[in-house]
Amino acid sequence: MSTAEYKNVATLHPQNLEALVELQRSKFRAEGEVTYSTRIDRLKRLKALIIENKIEFAETTKREFGGARSYEFSLFSEFASKVEAIDYSMKHLKEWMKPEKRKTNKPMNFLGGKSQVRHFPKGVVGIISPWNLPFGLTVSPLTSALAAGNRALLKPSEFVPETAALFAEIVPKYFPEDEVAVVTGGADISQKFAELPFDHLLFTGSTNVGAKVMQSASKNLVPVTLELGGKSPVIIGRSAKIDLAGTRLTFGKLLNGGQLCLSPDYVVVPNELEEQLIARVVHEAQAMYPNITENEDYAGVINERHFARLQNYIDDAVAKGAKLTIVGADKARASDDNRRMPLHILQNVNEDMLVMHEEIFGPILPVMTYSDAAEVPDMIEPRRNPLAMYYFGKDKQEQEFLLSHVPSGGVCINDITLHYVQEDLPFGGVGASGMGAYHGPEGFRSLSHARAIYSQTMIDVLPIVGARPPFGKKFRKNISKILGAI
Repeated sequence: MSTAEYKNVATLHPQNLEALVELQRSKFRAEGEVTYSTRIDRLKRLKALIIENKIEFAETTKREFGGARSYEFSLFSEFASKVEAIDYSMKHLKEWMKPEKRKTNKPMNFLGGKSQVRHFPKGVVGIISPWNLPFGLTVSPLTSALAAGNRALLKPSEFVPETAALFAEIVPKYFPEDEVAVVTGGADISQKFAELPFDHLLFTGSTNVGAKVMQSASKNLVPVTLELGGKSPVIIGRSAKIDLAGTRLTFGKLLNGGQLCLSPDYVVVPNELEEQLIARVVHEAQAMYPNITENEDYAGVINERHFARLQNYIDDAVAKGAKLTIVGADKARASDDNRRMPLHILQNVNEDMLVMHEEIFGPILPVMTYSDAAEVPDMIEPRRNPLAMYYFGKDKQEQEFLLSHVPSGGVCINDITLHYVQEDLPFGGVGASGMGAYHGPEGFRSLSHARAIYSQTMIDVLPIVGARPPFGKKFRKNISKILGAI
């Protein structure tokens, strides 16, 4: 379906968003217990949706990127990894659903009192997904939502309208709309979506938009999980293997043309290792992506607005004294209709430059240098609370120093982004890079209500401890054991 056709569909068949939420909530209430078998069935259907439609979705996303999107990148990042996540959830779901026994306080524990926590579905979950991984970052939170027993409304990004239209076409073949439904449309629909009375709302996108989504959700006191971005630093220690660090940094930086929330944003390297690291990055970029602006393995910038934004960062930095090295081409673009931007390395950067304060989300790599590792936390502080911190080195003391002095959503040591695909680890931000987490057990818990349940025998406990009026000596004696003289 073309973009024009998508717009016509959205205009002719506007969706009643409130009715969709109420439909799913009424079915959820009528269902009662969401059994293990029901959840497994829904997860299996989601897995089938991925496997049976991967080619069409990958080709659609490629078109949305103007033809400049790696088919192979889509296969492993948006499809294979999501199937593995579903398999992981199905394998562990029974364990996650078990009631957790908890300790019971004295004297109730001696009198038959029992405590437990059970995780119940929240109900209807809203999921707003971004344009950079439009398939993967829709089905990943949906996996957690279905494992937790919820129903879901999906709102793909308006910047990938063909992908959104394909979701609207494909999802009903696997799920009735009272289980999973797709909402399409522009920014106005996204705004209305964020204001709906969900039982939980999960948003993936920029920090600025995340703040607006949270404000909208607050109108109905809807709890939110925000997966945002931030300027994730790569810290090179003196004990690092520079060739290894340079190879992994280059691979991570140029994945999807740098358009990932976990992309390494900038590098902090010892003064004396700067040129060695840059030489390795240049070598690796040329080896991985020869003839970069025409390379089918390399992703272009999503649209002209973002290309102009990135070029503005570069121009601003150069005007303020940065040294620029373009890797893989002799200029920023091969032609007006080619948005495969080569790697731009910026040295001699400073705090006056836009590129040091805005999330880059593209193939620009600023390089900062330090003399002593003790300086690094203060260098990172203006870009605080990134989604990830990447450290390369073998110095355990230095590693622990950075872990305790540089807050971040997650950490990857001696590699880039791979903590994201560890399904038993929570994925989420902190502060400006987000709140809450999903994936694996944390995803199940985030989208469940942890319900405290206490049960007591027919023995009346309160008179035994003197805690029912009229209060007397027994009460005072018992309470003084806790508070001292009263």
